Amino acid sequence: MSALATKHNAINLSQGFPEFNPPPGLIDKVNESLLGGKNQYSPMAGQMSLREVIAERQNSWGRSFAINPETDITIVPGATAGLFAVFQAFVQRGDEVILFDPSYDSYAPSIVLAGGIPVRIPLNQDFSMPWELLKSSITKRTAMIVVNTPHNPLGLIFSRSDWSMLASLLQNTEILVLSDEVYEHMVFDQKDHVSVLQIPELHNQAIAISSFGKTFHATGWKLGYVTAKAELSAEIRKVYQFLAFAANTPMQFAAAEFLLENPEYETSVSEIMQSKRNFFADGLSQSRFQLLPCEGAYFQIVDYSSISDKRDSDFAEWLTIEHKVAGIPVSAFYQNPNPNQRLLRFCFAKNNDTLQKSLDVLCRL
Repeated sequence: MSALATKHNAINLSQGFPEFNPPPGLIDKVNESLLGGKNQYSPMAGQMSLREVIAERQNSWGRSFAINPETDITIVPGATAGLFAVFQAFVQRGDEVILFDPSYDSYAPSIVLAGGIPVRIPLNQDFSMPWELLKSSITKRTAMIVVNTPHNPLGLIFSRSDWSMLASLLQNTEILVLSDEVYEHMVFDQKDHVSVLQIPELHNQAIAISSFGKTFHATGWKLGYVTAKAELSAEIRKVYQFLAFAANTPMQFAAAEFLLENPEYETSVSEIMQSKRNFFADGLSQSRFQLLPCEGAYFQIVDYSSISDKRDSDFAEWLTIEHKVAGIPVSAFYQNPNPNQRLLRFCFAKNNDTLQKSLDVLCRL
């Protein structure tokens, strides 16, 4: 869709990346690192200064086990690389990994490359958890369950009661829980992000993926981290050592120094994105699109069934080519999409003038 948007000079609300720069103070720190000669390999697990800052923050937010920066955190070149390393470390040939559709598109291919079998369970029609279907889908071959909160593409969050239900289903098993939490600092309306690392019943099975690219509005920096107990992290590092070996050095130093000087930074991220969500949603309220709830991340799902009966992929192409606004068809996140579903995903992490130009078009449909 991004390629189609470029071809037709359309406003690109499809691919999930911000239109604006990281904080100026952070860019200054990067420049200082570059000019200060911090341009060679980092330690494989990441710069200790950054791991220490992360551990201090995670422990202050409340975790079910104390995060040790030496053994429990691994800095990676982007969350997708972290996901890949986790799947390669723990998924053996013939293992099953449960995904909840709609799901982020890198999960299933990474599982297949590890020799595993993606077991894709659709969420309920209202996008609530299909607990009975999950229960019946867990087998002796189930090695892992993947959760994404806040969710891409839906913008929904996994609540503490959801975690409790999942923990009860996994009681007395060794099934791992991989929680993709790259939008953890974009949660709206006084709701709380609940990490898998905060669930005591899962502390021996929990792996969390985080992203500085998302948190710093700098997806092109490809900087993330994986948090898990030492025993799990050791296995992840065995793969990661030969996947990328190390993430980029100057950004690690810069991130550590910036976070030390800005202890409330993460709160500002939620505030920025909530203001953009509100701006976009208020504008769309004057359109024929129906808005689904958006509790976090930076995506708004819209139902266009009052405008067209086209399949979502056809509608997305038509909207891009004929009206110059690009979104993502939600069917792209399913193995077996509902043919009657009429949903698009728009990214609202854009400048307000870009959002307004898109609203001017969308409200005329």
